[in-house]
Amino acid sequence: MTQINFYNLQQDTEQMRKLFACRLTEKALSLGHRVCLFAGSEAIASEIDALLWSFSSTSFIPHAIVAANGTSAEDVSIAVSTLPRDATDVVINLTSDALDNVEGIARVNEIIIQEPEALEQARARYRHYQQAGVKPEMIKL
Repeated sequence: MTQINFYNLQQDTEQMRKLFACRLTEKALSLGHRVCLFAGSEAIASEIDALLWSFSSTSFIPHAIVAANGTSAEDVSIAVSTLPRDATDVVINLTSDALDNVEGIARVNEIIIQEPEALEQARARYRHYQQAGVKPEMIKL
C-alpha cells in the first residue's frame, strides 16, 4: 500500500516549499529511491529544474524533465502532466490536486506551507487520500 506523507512546513512561501522539495529529493536519492517531482505546469517544472542544479552550494541533483507518457533513465525526474511509471517509487506532488492513481508508487510526499489557500488545498488532498482508503501521515517540521 502507498505511504502518503504530508510535510507541514512553518514557512508560508512557495519558494520555501520548492526548496524543501529539493532537500527531500536529495534525501530520498541518498536512500536509493527513484524520485519524480510532479510539477503540473511547465513554469513550475522549469523552476524545479533550475533549483535542483543550484539549491545547495555543495551539491546538485542530476535529473531529467520527462515528456507526457515518457520515461527517464535518471533516478530523479520532473513530470509536467502525467507521472512516469518506470520504477519511480517516490513522488513529490507539487500540484494543488491529489494524485488519483497512486497504485504502484511506494510513497507520495505532499508539502504544506502556511498560506490560507495552500492550507485549504492540502486539506482537500488529505481528505481525498483518506476517501481512497489510505491513511496519510502528518509530519510537522
